Amino acid sequence: MKAFIVVTFFICFTMVLKAQEMQPYVFSGGKNFVGKSVFQLEYGVNFERQINDSSRFNQQISQYALIKYGALQGLDILINYNYAREQTFVSDQMRRSNGLANLTVGVKKKLGKNYSLKSNFGLLKDELGKTRGRFQVFGISEHSLNSSLAWENNLGLNWAKVNLQANLMYLSGLTFTTPHPMDFIIEIYGQYGQQTWNNYANIGLGYYFNKDLMLETYIGYGNNLSSILI
Repeated sequence: MKAFIVVTFFICFTMVLKAQEMQPYVFSGGKNFVGKSVFQLEYGVNFERQINDSSRFNQQISQYALIKYGALQGLDILINYNYAREQTFVSDQMRRSNGLANLTVGVKKKLGKNYSLKSNFGLLKDELGKTRGRFQVFGISEHSLNSSLAWENNLGLNWAKVNLQANLMYLSGLTFTTPHPMDFIIEIYGQYGQQTWNNYANIGLGYYFNKDLMLETYIGYGNNLSSILI
């Protein structure tokens, strides 16, 4: 078993392209639909350390950018780019450093008041420099439990690299909204498959500077039984 420590932050900016009625604030970093003719940009940095044993660990620093565009009131187009640098240390000596990158294009379609479907296709460049394809599909439910508490659940399938066998992916999170401008977030997520078995837990804090700009940060811990990186 490999232990993971994860620290993430991202900033979210929303821009309205034409006059319309908008919600006063985005939902926890814009996880809901952004609205027709609205652009939303997210930029984030993620630090992850994988502890193999007392003398060996891997660490990864990644940057990502996500663009959301509301083509319709209940239809978003998503473009995501991620670039990561991974390093392996043995007895405080660095053995290797790789650049991993992926580009993903997808759509999110509203199916009902609290339900939506998201699918995306991505191209990944692995540590050997080879480009691989990936396809994902998610069912999403988002419910307001009361005026200050929201519950989101994602369940989906992930086909990565050349594997024909899909991995099962899940996420479940609670967002507690204090009197604006702050959110508190607790979430668990993971992935299961023939060669993958991992789980994470995060706690986060979101701060709204105004209705169009917010910052969200997370810290988390998890374990990974994967024999391959996907």
